[in-house]
Amino acid sequence: MVEDPYRRSTDAAPASPAAVVNGGRPLGQRLAHGLWMHSETARNGDRVLARVTGEIDLDAAGPLDEALERALDASGSGLDVDLSGVSFCNSTGLNTLLNLRVTAQHGGRDVVLTAASEVVRRLLVLTDTLGLFVSAPAPDGGGGRPEGDLAPP
Repeated sequence: MVEDPYRRSTDAAPASPAAVVNGGRPLGQRLAHGLWMHSETARNGDRVLARVTGEIDLDAAGPLDEALERALDASGSGLDVDLSGVSFCNSTGLNTLLNLRVTAQHGGRDVVLTAASEVVRRLLVLTDTLGLFVSAPAPDGGGGRPEGDLAPP
């Protein structure tokens, strides 16, 4: 049987450049089989950054939604989400992100994707939703938050 490189599951925590912080404690919590999330509050305490790795599918959507809503609740102005470690994302994952965005807007906050894997980026482009999650320039003409690898080509 040939393994599908776009659909992998593992019980081990994925390697990441920021695998250890805060005096050597490992990052992240396991949300579902093959899905991990780490969140941290920005230095100014205004925004929270959530890094998600693994597969976002029907089984993972509920736990991911709950974890992202907790991270959003802990933020002041909004949530920055790094999806560069996501190896699979379907319409269930997209709906999770869209619902989170609506929740954030109702609270006067926003959700910005700071990075996305090619799988996630393709899903957002095909569904014409990429622009919903990219930071807009500030009203004073200055730049918004960095868009990372989501900046328009």
